[in-house]
Amino acid sequence: MTEIRFLTILLLYGCGCYAQATVKDSTAIKPVANENIEFYEDDVKLRVGVSNSFNSFHVKDQNDRLDFTISPNQRIRSVLTFTYKFIEFDIGYTPSFLAFNQDDSERGRTKFFNFGTRLFKGHWMQQLQYSRIKGFYVDRGDIGLDSNILFPNLQVSKAGGSTSYIFNKAFSFRSILLQSEWQLKSAGSFVPSISYYYTQIKNTDPSKDHIIDVAAGPAYYYNLVLHKNFLVSAGAYGGVGYNITTTRYNDSRPMERVEGLSLQSQLRLSLGFNSEHFYTGATVSHNSFYYHTDPKIHVSDQQQFVEFYFGYRFKAPEKLRKKVDNLPFKM
Repeated sequence: MTEIRFLTILLLYGCGCYAQATVKDSTAIKPVANENIEFYEDDVKLRVGVSNSFNSFHVKDQNDRLDFTISPNQRIRSVLTFTYKFIEFDIGYTPSFLAFNQDDSERGRTKFFNFGTRLFKGHWMQQLQYSRIKGFYVDRGDIGLDSNILFPNLQVSKAGGSTSYIFNKAFSFRSILLQSEWQLKSAGSFVPSISYYYTQIKNTDPSKDHIIDVAAGPAYYYNLVLHKNFLVSAGAYGGVGYNITTTRYNDSRPMERVEGLSLQSQLRLSLGFNSEHFYTGATVSHNSFYYHTDPKIHVSDQQQFVEFYFGYRFKAPEKLRKKVDNLPFKM
């Protein structure tokens, strides 16, 4: 019996600490200025961001006529980031004074850890991430009860990433991801990608679910320059792949395995403002895998991210520039 199936049975019978993600931008070749993209390779960047990132599961169980979402207790997080070339430091915290974060009694306490890295090499972009979330709940509105159902020991760990190829060299992904560049003229690009994720789900019962998702497909992103200082970026990805869900037990029960085709979708929208020193913006993204753990149990594994940020860039001090340039390795 899979973990999702276990949660379904609980519903039938039962009816912050965190570590901020670190994102690094690395390239082995110093970019050359052109009429389409402005580069800030030699600038130090200080950035403050406020974000909300979480992983949830939407389950439709036709066997027991259930339709519900298993979610963590969402947290507003703030982070201060220092970036110079390939060096980056983050200091983050969860503001306790925000009313949005003061509902542990209703939705339970969620512990969250996330780490990510993003690398660029020529036309290639590589993204890697790891996240661990413990503490989920099901909203009472989904199940018709007077109170939410809490799963304080339910833990979801996810590791994976994607490999993408950016066809159009006049299109700047860094303008919308890390603000280490700025798009000067509107441009778009076809960006085929392959993604791969491993997810582990465990609760207090003597079993663990191990889920492997692999998908590949086309994507298209476009940076629309409304003014030399304003940018709107949008993109979408659709992939077809394969899902393998394996349940292993700690007792004598045999291992269970379900596999089949899966679908992946991703939507992203960004707004940005840029000047010589000051920049700000907002990003919204939604990434989903759709698969079946049973012929009549449909699962949507959803990753959602919302961020508002503002930053300031300035020329690196001479001492810092020399120390970094003299390092024995270059990213």
